[in-house]
Amino acid sequence: MLVLRTNQTRLNRDLDRLGVEMATGFVRDSATHLGGDVSGLVAIDRTLAKLESYRVNTTEASFLTGTMQTTLDEIQERSEQLSQVLVSAELTPSEEMLRTLADEAETAMGQIVNGLNRSVGGRYLFSGIATDGPALADVDTILTDLRAALSGETTAAGVDAALDTWFDSPGGGFETAGYLGSTTSLAPLKLGEGETARLDIRADDQVFRDLLKSVAKAALATDDGLGFPDDLQIKLISDAASTLQGDQAEVVELRASLGALEARVEETATRNAAERTATSLARLELVGIDDYETAAKYENTRAQLESLYAISVRSSRMSLVEFLR
Repeated sequence: MLVLRTNQTRLNRDLDRLGVEMATGFVRDSATHLGGDVSGLVAIDRTLAKLESYRVNTTEASFLTGTMQTTLDEIQERSEQLSQVLVSAELTPSEEMLRTLADEAETAMGQIVNGLNRSVGGRYLFSGIATDGPALADVDTILTDLRAALSGETTAAGVDAALDTWFDSPGGGFETAGYLGSTTSLAPLKLGEGETARLDIRADDQVFRDLLKSVAKAALATDDGLGFPDDLQIKLISDAASTLQGDQAEVVELRASLGALEARVEETATRNAAERTATSLARLELVGIDDYETAAKYENTRAQLESLYAISVRSSRMSLVEFLR
């Protein structure tokens, strides 16, 4: 009986090992399989772990750049629509039309601000490292602060100077009341050997300051509290339509740069995937199993174990009969 139990234990152990190997596709005891020299396997596993981290980073970079590109596309399209509408200020300069154009500009500004405040998975895209909060204050807050900055101005040059000071001066209104994010960009994502992706587009970049400045100029042109005369209202809206053309060119340039980064991320992801496949095949060569051979061994071991159980049962019954005699 002792011999039967010993064989039963060995067969159970072999059956468990073979079952694991069939499930994973790899030998259970790599060290024994490789004769104790696992240095090659360790190097391969280290490479696979590194490639997995690259896969995570390229997936994240692809998603973030794609979402940023979509946002910039929407901002560009909205600013183009607005500039086309605002050019009618000089053609039909009635009070009602001017107010309609200003309202349109305010609506567009709100949409642009909302775009720059876009978040995915609770992570704000254009806030630098301050990803837990929006990049910009809401449009009402920004316009309220701008009204105070423009109060008392009576000329287009004065309005432009005040807008320049608010949007562009260090420590000006935009930096203290408009932009809520961090002035530090996100750390580059490591995509592969010698490859990184800098997702450093922030809502305080000059391209967005210029765009918002032009839209705000049109939005506040007919503001009752500022009380600009009709000719100044027309001038401000017309100038905004003109400067928006240049602002759109800046957005196009930014989108082109982002598109180049998107392409590089995709190329790197493809290259990493090929390397991961080759490395996985190398690991399979080292510690992979022959599925057919392992399945045959598994069935053979199971058959032996069943036979052993049958012998054990008969032996037990024979022993009981002899005892009862």
